[in-house]
Amino acid sequence: MKRLSAILFGAALTIAAAGVHAETVKVGAVYALTGAGAVGGGDGMRGTELAIEQINAAGGLKNHGGIQVELVKGDTQSKPINAVGETERLINEGKVVLVMGAATSNETLPLSQVAEKYGVPHINTIPQNEAMTNGKLKWTWSATVIDSDYVDGIMNALEMIHQTKPELTRVAVLVPDNEYGIEMGRLLKAELAKRKDLTLTAFIEYGAAAQELLQPALKLKASRPDVVIQVGYFRAGVLASKAYEQFDFHPVVIGTGGMSGDPKLRAELGKLVDGQFAVTPFAGDLPAAIAVSQAFEKKFNQPLTLNSALGYFGTLVALRALDEAKGFTSEDIAASLRQLKIDKSQMIVASDYVAFDENGRNKGRDTVVTQFQGDALVTVWPPEKARAKPEIKKFNTN
Repeated sequence: MKRLSAILFGAALTIAAAGVHAETVKVGAVYALTGAGAVGGGDGMRGTELAIEQINAAGGLKNHGGIQVELVKGDTQSKPINAVGETERLINEGKVVLVMGAATSNETLPLSQVAEKYGVPHINTIPQNEAMTNGKLKWTWSATVIDSDYVDGIMNALEMIHQTKPELTRVAVLVPDNEYGIEMGRLLKAELAKRKDLTLTAFIEYGAAAQELLQPALKLKASRPDVVIQVGYFRAGVLASKAYEQFDFHPVVIGTGGMSGDPKLRAELGKLVDGQFAVTPFAGDLPAAIAVSQAFEKKFNQPLTLNSALGYFGTLVALRALDEAKGFTSEDIAASLRQLKIDKSQMIVASDYVAFDENGRNKGRDTVVTQFQGDALVTVWPPEKARAKPEIKKFNTN
């Protein structure tokens, strides 16, 4: 009897060490749930919650006897230093077998360093910083796009506009003064310099934590661009649109997904976002995304956004890797991620498929261009994925 008790106790310790408690395996997600970044971070966490809820309702991890997945949450409070502390807490106290997140590069880069320190798989769900998959990190896999993909998408959007209105040749750029904006700005400058048919009228940085963007908008208007490329997140998109309206400034706008392609911008800004284009790795009118959008809205009473879609999809990638892994050790999960393949039929994002290269970068990544048209946010580029044609109505910058 004592021997049997000892065996059972040893088995319990083995299960706990693998991140499993009773009939669950623990996974961690670290996002900004409070503070300035809570809009994007909260969306990412909600996407994660829905994906795990659906997997569990469908019978759990089928290849592991239907074991249920338990989510352990971490809140960065929108501070990079807290991304470190929360990730360490989830690994050391929460006993998670992998970590997902965060919503910004400033938080995700230090998070990835903690995963590296402890040898725990990290799934980067949202940020596109290329440093996470340039070969220096062993334990990070990125399910989304990288900075240069966004820049390629912006150049494609400029080409789309040129085909419709070839006279629109004057371009200005607006970027935040954080790591994200600096890298995107560097890449955009290099690409725009190659275009002899375009004139860069202004390159303006704004404070990433700014409460208004009146001065940057005034400088943009003074440079008299036809097109403004704006890089940033949801709140910056709200501030920029309000500033443009205040100065009666109506260029064609191409933004990154969070700044110009979040469906919640319509509720916040109304007609001020009409006609804005966004380069994004997600569009809600893609066929595979519709069912997820409906489930998300039913559960949370809000639309599926870029960050919630990426949080959802990154979690599906993580759970597929868990299900196909031999066990729940870090080495088993890493081996599964290296062999993972998710095909086009299962994509709710713009990527054509998911498969990771030797550095953990998704080889199937891609972007689309969306536009606010009436009450809808529709995909307008590339033509083979478009649900509507692009409309270019406003380009009065006087």
